[in-house]
Amino acid sequence: MTDSTQALFTRLGGTSAMVEIVDQMYARVLGDPDLAPFFEGAEMDRVRSMQYHFLASAFDGPIEYSGAELTKIHAGRGIKATHFAKFCGHFADVLEERDVAPRDVDDALGRLAMFRDKITGDANVDG
Repeated sequence: MTDSTQALFTRLGGTSAMVEIVDQMYARVLGDPDLAPFFEGAEMDRVRSMQYHFLASAFDGPIEYSGAELTKIHAGRGIKATHFAKFCGHFADVLEERDVAPRDVDDALGRLAMFRDKITGDANVDG
C-alpha cells in the first residue's frame, strides 16, 4: 500500500526511478512503428530530459517545468488521440512492470490526460 499523502513523484520512486521510467518508456515508444516516426531526427537525450522535467513537475516533484509550451512544440506534427493513447499505454506498461500501485498508475495517467488536447491540438486550449 502506498502513502497517498506523499507526492506522486515520490510514490513513483523519486528522481532515479523517474529517469529510468522515462528511459524505459522511450525504448518502447521508439520500437513502436506508429510512434517512432514522430521522433525521427530528434535529439533523444534532450527529449528524455525535457520529458523527465515535465513529468517531475506534473507529478508534484521538486522541479518546475520551464520547457517549451506543449501546444507550440506539438503543433503540426499530426499527433492524434490514438497516438497519445499509445504513448500513455507505454508509460503505464512501464509503471506496471515496476510494480507501481494501480492507484498511482491511474493517478499518473489522469494527470497526463489533462494535457492531451495541448499535444493533439484537438480542442481550443487557449480560451
